[in-house]
Amino acid sequence: MKQGYIAQKHAMVAVKNLKLLMAGGEESKMTSHKPGSAMAIVSLGRRDAVAQFPFTTLIGFLPGLIKSRDLFVGRTRKQIGL
Repeated sequence: MKQGYIAQKHAMVAVKNLKLLMAGGEESKMTSHKPGSAMAIVSLGRRDAVAQFPFTTLIGFLPGLIKSRDLFVGRTRKQIGL
């Protein structure tokens, strides 16, 4: 499963902890990463996709709208300032 969004959340926790340690903070005040429920969206062509959520699995046009045409590339580029 491709789960880049989990890696982004984990990276944010790591950055917070590194900043804390670099500022001389205590190791006991570090934040731990708590992954959420598993979720995945896989494209099936140009318009359709299959989506796995904790409560159900969907296939077709609706998951395709969630994934969008640019496969989250646009959103990710915006988040990192590109």
